[in-house]
Amino acid sequence: MQTLILFLKGIVIGFGKVIPGVSGSLLAISMGVYEKALFLLENLWQRKKEAFFFLFPLGVGVLVSVLFGSGILLHFLNTYYVFTVALFIGLILGTVPDIVKKEKISYKDFLFILGILLFFLFLERFLCFPKFVFDESFFSYSFVLFLGMIDAFTMVLPGISGTATYMMLGSYEYVLSLFSNPFQNIIPTILFGIGLIIGVFLMIKFVNYAFQKHKHMTWICIIGFLFSSIFSLLLKIIDFINQNNLFAVLILFFIGYSLINLFSNTDL
Repeated sequence: MQTLILFLKGIVIGFGKVIPGVSGSLLAISMGVYEKALFLLENLWQRKKEAFFFLFPLGVGVLVSVLFGSGILLHFLNTYYVFTVALFIGLILGTVPDIVKKEKISYKDFLFILGILLFFLFLERFLCFPKFVFDESFFSYSFVLFLGMIDAFTMVLPGISGTATYMMLGSYEYVLSLFSNPFQNIIPTILFGIGLIIGVFLMIKFVNYAFQKHKHMTWICIIGFLFSSIFSLLLKIIDFINQNNLFAVLILFFIGYSLINLFSNTDL
């Protein structure tokens, strides 16, 4: 039963890697697996058995979700964009109560969170790169390696969406096609994987250090990233919400919120 629950949580986390503006690691926090996964990854060789039974079903769920769920999610994004995004806003917002309980937020903390929110909204609004086209040049191969590292950074660092970052870098469509057809692009896939491994190793060290030495400020940053994601997603759909779809949007929002609470209250 525990293996199945971890697998299902991995699927939800994997969805967070595909939906623009959604952070997989933030969903991992929502479902109570983030800190334990980081700890086991950093102490992999000392806790081989525990790490395998925890990380393997979780990782398989993420992989299945990314490889086989990308097409399904893209269909829903293209066909039911507003409703799909509303569901994921609920999933992200469902994270807030548990995180706020962990830390007492002061007035200075609130200002810091607001600063993070404005900074990321500014980046998303004004910082955009031209569309990336892979042309088998040295730059293209190097950039794919860099994209793998970016995937790791956004995967481990809560609240920063990998897909939103890729869209900003003009490489979202390329990465999605790479995920969908990994065996048709062997060399880029290998380079992406190498970048991913390097990035995961570096970020796990960094985030674990941050939690150990500056836990309160780390959680405050995470809350700032969280609200940045929520506002970013709201801005994407606000113009499309009207009296005809408002009820359905609210229902899906509460479904997402309830699902996170259901997962987070499931003991492992």
